[in-house]
Amino acid sequence: RNGDWVCLQNCHLAVSWLPRLEAILEATTGTDEHPDFRLWLTSMPSPRFPVPILQNGIKVTQEPPRGLKANLKRTFLDLTEEAFEGCSKPRAFKKLLFGLAFYHALILERRKFGAIGWNIPYEWMASDLKTGMMQLRMYLEEQPQVPYETLNAVVGDIAYGGRATDSWDKRTNLSILAAYFCPDIMSDSYRFSTSGKYFAPAEGSLEEVRVYIESLPLDDPPDTFGLHDNADITLQ
Repeated sequence: RNGDWVCLQNCHLAVSWLPRLEAILEATTGTDEHPDFRLWLTSMPSPRFPVPILQNGIKVTQEPPRGLKANLKRTFLDLTEEAFEGCSKPRAFKKLLFGLAFYHALILERRKFGAIGWNIPYEWMASDLKTGMMQLRMYLEEQPQVPYETLNAVVGDIAYGGRATDSWDKRTNLSILAAYFCPDIMSDSYRFSTSGKYFAPAEGSLEEVRVYIESLPLDDPPDTFGLHDNADITLQ
């Protein structure tokens, strides 16, 4: 009646209540509803979400971009200059930040390989990446040296590993992150794959990182994911 906006988040966690919401919406339609009133619902995909609510609303779907290049591009386009330059250990932060963004993109892309990539296809999200960035900055600011072991545990075991339920997936996840959260990444000659195309660019500006990402190939060879070339044949 007041023309306010209401946002109900994570509706997939309350599917038993959604039929009640459906009844409320049916009862209010055509009444003295204010024309400025809006109801926003956020949800992961759920087969139990009431279809009438979906039919009566506008749907907006957000999915991660396909491919390592597109995923990295989105991450560094969303990043502000202040966030990129705002750490007291700029070289360590920029190198590890790129490693974190690459790791995030890689574990999402591994899902396309089916059971070869992950036993269970996990729904990692941009919020996990943001959490990892906050933890990375916090530990670099608080510790005199780069705490690689702590970062691997906090980001790999808790922030991302908290979603993994399969024991082998947990082990794989930590093994992947260890390739980027390691002392070797501080060297400009360190490469993420045998092809040599993927690496953490030298310390520079945010625009220089974006230019480097633009130079990456659109198709990702399986060795980038730590997989054999035959994995691509299976995928196709």
